Amino acid sequence: MDSLPPHRYRQLGLVAGVGADVLESAAAQHERNEISGTQPILSLAHLSRLTGASHDYLRSVVERRQDPYTEISKPKRSGGRRAIAMPHPLLMSVQRFILRSSLSNLSLHPRSFAYQQGRSAVDCASLHIGAKWLIKLDLHDFFGSISDAMVYPVFRDQGYSELVSFELMRLCTRGPWLPQDLRRRDTLMEAYPAIPSYASGSRGFLPQGAPTSGALANAVATPLDHALFKLSSARGLVYTRYSDDLTFSSAGHMSRADAATVVGRVARLVSKQGLVLHHKKTRVIPPRARHVVLGLVVGADEVRLRPEFRRQVEVHVHSVGARGLFSHAEARGFTSVLGMVSYVDGCLAYAAGVEPEWAHRQRREWAAALTACGFPR
Repeated sequence: MDSLPPHRYRQLGLVAGVGADVLESAAAQHERNEISGTQPILSLAHLSRLTGASHDYLRSVVERRQDPYTEISKPKRSGGRRAIAMPHPLLMSVQRFILRSSLSNLSLHPRSFAYQQGRSAVDCASLHIGAKWLIKLDLHDFFGSISDAMVYPVFRDQGYSELVSFELMRLCTRGPWLPQDLRRRDTLMEAYPAIPSYASGSRGFLPQGAPTSGALANAVATPLDHALFKLSSARGLVYTRYSDDLTFSSAGHMSRADAATVVGRVARLVSKQGLVLHHKKTRVIPPRARHVVLGLVVGADEVRLRPEFRRQVEVHVHSVGARGLFSHAEARGFTSVLGMVSYVDGCLAYAAGVEPEWAHRQRREWAAALTACGFPR
């Protein structure tokens, strides 16, 4: 029906032997998706046809008969490593389809900046230019705290049926695999006794690494964004969220007691939404201290790269030119030369959006160092 007028769709369906009640149900579903601006998905079999993934494969993921993820770790720009649950290629392709067709037009709060095309960490940090006080908070285990039960309403709000919403939810969340005889009925599936294999004793969550996780996390956190924006506006503060990083700033007078009050109220609002603050990462930064938001130095009139970040990139560029790719990668603990090159490329791409002139100089030196080492560009 995606490319057919409604009357023609019904006529062709009847000619093909499809029951009138089935056609009317499909047409009504299409209208709901048209209103919400999403791709109609009528069933798991329909999703199989749309994505090219076999119905048996999709069914096995929904039933959680397998764990189609691989655990890897990636270096963070700020140091250390981040654990990533990478979907297997076929599931990743399906999730990318779901992201494009079902989650591309979510109604998010304007103070949410992560995982959205055309919005960046620089845009987020720039809203705090000129601040005297900063309050920085972190949502603990952000993706892991978002359960499948919190994801399910997102798909319902996007116009999908109860069953399809459940199946899309399962395709975008990860749950521990359990043998069939150890499973118990999932409370979300009590209305579907005809599909006992969908019952699962496992609580699913958003895997950090799935293409859909960022959009779904933003959708789940949108009510929190509204509550925190209301709180900040009432107190003359500026609020932003970038994934799990919450930042409040003030250009006026504030005391540490005032900041403690704000933190307490934020913690209650976060808990009310089913999430948790990482209290060990809460920071109150007073005037005259260095203000860093999302790894960027926020000054009185601009946002800059941290000097430590610039030095780190410069060391990579200089050392590769002086010592060679393999020696530097081994000395810095990279598991592969390609991984190190990708990491430095990513740092330079990030830097180009903050300090383009500095990034351009480093790019020239980096390209020369790689060429001297015989690395193809």
